[in-house]
Parts: sequence; C-alpha cells; structure tokens
Amino acid sequence: MVGVVQYILILSLLCLAGCSRIDLHLAENAYAEAKATKQAKPIIAALNTLTMLAPEVYQAKLNSAQMAVINLQRAKSYIAKNNYYLAFIASHESYRALPTIKSKKILIKTGVKIRYLLDAQAGIVKSFQNLPKSIPALLSKYENKPALEWDLIEVNSVIEQLVSATKAMNSSLKIIEGEQGANLSVEIKKWQLAIQNQLQMINDIQKYLIHLALYKSANVLEDMNNKLTQETVNLLSLVRESLAEAAMRPNFIKANEAYQPYYHLNENLALASSSSRGNSHAVWYQHWHSLELQVLAMSSSFSQYPLAFTERAKQLKLYKAKLVLPNMSNGFLKLSLFIGKHQAVYSLIDKLHRDRMILNYGESSV
Repeated sequence: MVGVVQYILILSLLCLAGCSRIDLHLAENAYAEAKATKQAKPIIAALNTLTMLAPEVYQAKLNSAQMAVINLQRAKSYIAKNNYYLAFIASHESYRALPTIKSKKILIKTGVKIRYLLDAQAGIVKSFQNLPKSIPALLSKYENKPALEWDLIEVNSVIEQLVSATKAMNSSLKIIEGEQGANLSVEIKKWQLAIQNQLQMINDIQKYLIHLALYKSANVLEDMNNKLTQETVNLLSLVRESLAEAAMRPNFIKANEAYQPYYHLNENLALASSSSRGNSHAVWYQHWHSLELQVLAMSSSFSQYPLAFTERAKQLKLYKAKLVLPNMSNGFLKLSLFIGKHQAVYSLIDKLHRDRMILNYGESSV
C-alpha cells in the first residue's frame, strides 16, 4: 500500500514539473514577444509571470526593469527643471536597463542637450597630446643655459606645441561657454573652471619661455646700449658729427654681428608663437624688435642717438623684471590626472560615448 502512495506522489510531482516547464516555456515566449513591442508595461507583466515561475532567474531582471521605469520618470522630472545633466544620467540608466521606445526618446532628448561635452573633451585630449614632455625639466634646462646655446629647433617645437595645446584647450572652453551657462550643472562648472586653469598654465609656460629669451637678450642689449652710447658721446665730443658717424659705423656693424644669434632666436620665437602662423610674428615682437633696432641701428640724425639713451634703457628695463616660474599647481601635465580630478563629468562623458550612435542617428539607430 505504501509503495502505491509513493508512486502516485512521485507521478504527481513529475506532472507538476512537466506543467511548470511548459508554463515557463510559454512565459518566456510571451516575454520575447513583449520585448519586441519595446513597451514597458507588457515587458514588466511578462517578467512578473516569469518571476513567479523562476524567481532565481528573473527576479533581478524584474527589479531592474521596475527601476528603469522609475529612472524614466526621474528623467522627465529633471527635464521639467532644465537639469539635463541629471536628466541624461537617469534616462541613460533607464534605457540601458529597459530599452523601450519611450526611454530611447527621452535619452535622445536629454543627450543632444549635453552632447557638446564630447566635442569639448576631444579638444582637451588634443591639448594634452600637444603638451611638451617633461615641462619642469625643460624649463630648468633653458633657465640655466645661455641663450646662445639654446637649441633653436627644439625650442621652436616646444613653443609650437604649446600654441597648439592652447588652441585646442581654448576651443573646448568656447564650446562650453557657448552653452546655456546658467543651466550648467555644478560638476560641469567645476570642469569649466579647471579648463580655464589649464589654459592659464599653458599660456604661462609659453610666456615664461619667451620672457626668458627676451630677458637674456635684454641683458646683452643693455651692455651694447651702454657701450655704443658712451663711444658715440666720446666721438661727438672730439670731432664733428659726420666724422663721428663714419667712425662709429664699424662699431655698430660689429655689435649687430655679435647680436645676430639673438635676432634669430627672438624672431623664431615670434613666428612659432604667432596664433595665425604663416610668416606673421606674434603681437609682442613688434615692440621688442623696435627696441632692438633703436639700440643697434644708427639714427638718421647721429647726434640724437646718445639723447635717446635714457628712453632705450627705460624700455629695456621692462624686459629685465624678475622671472618667476609658472605656477603649475592649478593645472595638470597628464590627462589621466585631469580626468581623475573630475570623475563625475567623465562618468557622464563615458555614458555619452556609449550612447553616441543613438544620439547621432536618433530614432533610426538600433
């Protein structure tokens, strides 16, 4: 008798198991059909059924889908407040957990509002790629080396790299400034400030190198200004102006020859640092070159040369101000450190990268 009861019990369990497998198969087919609709309600309804039949497999998926619906509502709420930073994050989480027609539509609506961050980031990456290597060691090397021993090819390349880094970083800043500034999130505003600081650091490094070259050149010009003026005064006190001018001409030629390497150095720096490139000089060069000519070129009225000594000395003094190494504490020399300082923004940028195809092609994207 006991054997019969056990047999019936086992048979019943097998029937139940068979029915459960059939029910699970049907429920899974219903779930696949629900997903094809790309509508949240039928998908969650199908997951509810599956969770009752196989909770160990489908409970987590149900929880995720339900949270996706909540995130979609949050995204809509943030849009109403014009907070597209948080709206995109919520819509991204919603779409990636439950890709529906509605969640995709909201993802596109929020993503296009902050897609400019990808363009800004591209400029930042380009700027860091253009930064010269080992900047502190490079500045120290040129600070301690006479200008006549500077490697023109290297220093020109360094200045050109800094100009390119400046342009790229400045383009990123303009992209952000072109957006609705009042609606930028706190995180993006901090990122914007960091870009400004980075741009300032790059400009300071470039200015320091140029100032260093002019400082060293100004010392040479100062000695020449003193010597040529004193020689001119002595000759004018002994002979008439025409004879004094003829006698001083070889001295000016010799001074020009001695100064020629400095001419080349500063003109090269002016060309390399020009924002318009080509054969145009940087803005600072016009005043500097005029001062070089005032010291080393004989004036049309030779007797006026000594009288202009004080003014030349005054102008040279402008380039002999104490040099201060650029402050690099507010900027970064490596992109990885810059990214690490702004993880919230870069987490957002990673999401934008992941959704880039959807944002580029809109509703037609897969």
